[in-house]
Amino acid sequence: MQQMRYARMAAANGADLSKAGISQESLRRAWSFASKYRSALAVYIAIIALTAVVGLAPPLVLRAILDTAIPKHSFGFLYELVVLAVVLNLATTGLGVLSRWIGSRIGEGLIFDLRSELFAHLQRLPIAFYTKSQTGAILSRLNSDVLGAQQSVSTASSAVSDVLTLVLTLAVMVKLSLPVTLLALVIIPFLIVIDRTLGKRIAPLARAQMVANASMSTYATERFNVSGATLVKLFGNASAEERNYRKQAAKVRDAGIALALGGRLYFSLLGLIGGLGAVAVYLIGGRLAIQGAMSVGTLVALAQYATRLYSPITDLASSRVNLSQALVSFDRVTEVLEVKPSVVDPAEPVSLESPRGEIEFRHVDFAYPAVDTPFAVSELVESAERPQVLHDVNFQVTAGTMTALVGPSGAGKSTIASLISRLYDPDQGQVLLDGVDIRDLRLAELASHIGVVSQDPHLFHDSIVANLRYARPEATMEEIVEAARAAQILDTVLALPDGFETVVGERGYRLSGGERQRIAIARVFLKRPRVVILDEATSHLDAENEAAVQEALHQLLAERTSIVIAHRLSTILAADQILVVKDGRIVERGTHAELIAEGGTYHELFETQAFVRAPE
Repeated sequence: MQQMRYARMAAANGADLSKAGISQESLRRAWSFASKYRSALAVYIAIIALTAVVGLAPPLVLRAILDTAIPKHSFGFLYELVVLAVVLNLATTGLGVLSRWIGSRIGEGLIFDLRSELFAHLQRLPIAFYTKSQTGAILSRLNSDVLGAQQSVSTASSAVSDVLTLVLTLAVMVKLSLPVTLLALVIIPFLIVIDRTLGKRIAPLARAQMVANASMSTYATERFNVSGATLVKLFGNASAEERNYRKQAAKVRDAGIALALGGRLYFSLLGLIGGLGAVAVYLIGGRLAIQGAMSVGTLVALAQYATRLYSPITDLASSRVNLSQALVSFDRVTEVLEVKPSVVDPAEPVSLESPRGEIEFRHVDFAYPAVDTPFAVSELVESAERPQVLHDVNFQVTAGTMTALVGPSGAGKSTIASLISRLYDPDQGQVLLDGVDIRDLRLAELASHIGVVSQDPHLFHDSIVANLRYARPEATMEEIVEAARAAQILDTVLALPDGFETVVGERGYRLSGGERQRIAIARVFLKRPRVVILDEATSHLDAENEAAVQEALHQLLAERTSIVIAHRLSTILAADQILVVKDGRIVERGTHAELIAEGGTYHELFETQAFVRAPE
């Protein structure tokens, strides 16, 4: 099954390989990021042009030494030329350092901009994007592809340098000897043929390597987090995982070998043709020198210029390949940037000055969205159909009261909670907070009014105090201590060797389930929301931990509006309102006593749980 999955991912990516190459759209995308550095780029190009001009002088200095200083036995002229050669070398070195400094500032600045924009954009994408994407593929875009995109700057600057060098070198060569220059240009068609036949194959190989790397990274990421590593050990699948990873690594290896071999063959042939051209210059120029039609100094200068001539020609021939590789990275980054967020801030937001916490659903229909992602895994899980999850849901929650959502798994309870938090927007109808459609509130403001405690709360691999401050970064230590006390976790934290500075481990796995739950509750205490959503917050706890968490929740929910998704019906007997959700519809509503008296779905669920729990 695993092999089939990755085979289908590779097949899905196969279509992308045909897109490799330079397009106007790719260039436009690249320039949209690089344009802010136009002033630095202008200075950079000016330095490159000056470097190209200075680079013309050394062969002429050598020519003067061979044709003038040595034949005339002029030590003074020789010393002057040597000093000039030293000055030229120093100037070339200085200009090289300066251009490297400016170029690195542009390149690293571009990396910073790309990473920052990509990270910020990923924060704005809907949860549906992450349910259909793999973490390793996202990280590949954020890390390696961003670095690859930087190469476009160095490739473009090299192309400018090559063009200037080529034009200036040709001008000087024509001045020294037109026949030899024309002979040197004869090999250019061969360079073009090599570029057209081999060069266009390099970009697809580069993309194939990127795809293989992303796939391997994704595979490893899924297995090296705590949950993945635990699952592997529990099922004793270490050997199978090793074999599967070796297959992923083999794809990266084979792609790397293919790219290295293709690149080496390409550049070697270009170098070979260039070398043959230099030999031809020595052959023809040498005959002219023997015949007295050309000086030795001119011959040596022409040979050096020929080397300078072929170098920019081969570089320009390969720059298309290099630029296409860089633009492949740009395209992979912009593929993510072009995914449009479906949940966004309103153009003219409304603000709630003193929210009461009243919630209302009006004729809400909802189906989970089909979100486009640039990652191959979306091809495996995306469905053409969007089955409707909620059907004409209507209810109202009075401020300061508790409403419980009960019903079988998959009925739509968590979906209702997700709509209140605006993780998704309804297809039809409205979700209102204090009479205001939540789509008219800024996302940050809505989040400040709603706190969520889930059955498996996420903690970052950081200290306890850092995880608590995530709710409110400006919170004082006194407020943090008070929140921990209210959540029934203060004594536990203080008993740890490092207290609040204790690092909880990835996803909080150094703590027990009950301790993670109470830290999550403390985090919501610190946030001070008007509405609290509890999504099966005690379903996985033992009796002792559940008692502690229930006490913490009792304090948390006091005088707050609460939406409680409950599996254990015994925990919501005191709810002001119980909504029974079945097949995406609210089929019953009322208090516990009222619903028991009706003898409907709720009564059946309650009797079933009571029967199951009776032997305890």
